[in-house]
Amino acid sequence: MKHLLTFLIITIIGFTSCEGRKTQSQALSESIAEFKKTVSFETNVYIPETYLEQEIDTLMSNGFRVKIKTYSDMSNAVRFSKIKDTINYQTHYRNFKFDVSVTKDNKLIYNESFDKKKVNKDFNYNANLVAGSDLYNFDTLAVLKSIQVNDDPTYINMVLIDIMHAIPESDKYALHTLFINKTENRILFKLKLNNYVRTKITNRSKMG
Repeated sequence: MKHLLTFLIITIIGFTSCEGRKTQSQALSESIAEFKKTVSFETNVYIPETYLEQEIDTLMSNGFRVKIKTYSDMSNAVRFSKIKDTINYQTHYRNFKFDVSVTKDNKLIYNESFDKKKVNKDFNYNANLVAGSDLYNFDTLAVLKSIQVNDDPTYINMVLIDIMHAIPESDKYALHTLFINKTENRILFKLKLNNYVRTKITNRSKMG
């Protein structure tokens, strides 16, 4: 009888524990469901709202001709959500693709197209970085902020192009400078996070 009584007590305790866990899980699910019910309206804003394209053709004093084309990637955007007064505000920041071509003496010396995947690879925005790293989340959250020809007159035998990516709704951005001449190209990386600046060369490759 003792063995039977012990077995019954253990069974009851185990059953009660399972019921407790189940109740907690149900309570959490119900809380989430109730919270969602308080969100009565959802807004979606896209930046830019529609397809956007821009092309710049620059003839520099050192004889290089630079063409930069930027255009919104309609299938790639970063979403940020904010709930205020029972309204879910969702902002979608579209990423941009860009093409860069450089000629000198009517000869094409550089021609590359960049999408988010290529940017992540060439600029070392990768998913393996730990939280707190300089470029953490740049692979998924950073979008093109600006791209422009650097007109520094001291570089007479090459072209410099500044490319900036930033995480929307934050103060995190990274600046890369692409150096292009007739024989090679390299990328200089400048990172600024909360007024901390770090500079290094991240890539060097011979031109074909």
